[in-house]
Amino acid sequence: MGLRTTASYDLWTLDAANEYTTFILSGDFRNAIFTVIADNSASCTIKFYGSWMEDRPTFASVASITNEYSTVQVVNLENWTGIDGDTWIVLAWSSDWITRYEINENGNNWLWIKMTARAAWDVTLKVDLYDNQ
Repeated sequence: MGLRTTASYDLWTLDAANEYTTFILSGDFRNAIFTVIADNSASCTIKFYGSWMEDRPTFASVASITNEYSTVQVVNLENWTGIDGDTWIVLAWSSDWITRYEINENGNNWLWIKMTARAAWDVTLKVDLYDNQ
């Protein structure tokens, strides 16, 4: 049986004062698909994060034994290229555009994105969580 959606979130809450999306409680799911949608000209840089802690980590503090989080590797679903977690993804386009990234979610309880270097701001972020049941 293929993957089926069990939860969807619109993460459009990023703005100039807040570079991070809402934390997503993802522990009951195996995979996450992040969709980046541009309605017009836009550019940004993004990095994906995950945490295996029961309680939500504090991103304003450095990662530590009591505040566990790390970047996570993603797969670009347009060309199936793996992107190392420590590598920023730079996106730039001048017209409507959609790209999708998959995270193998095994073991994480929390997911979120950090977005910086916004030269334009017509960007929508969405995430769909999947299980294999």
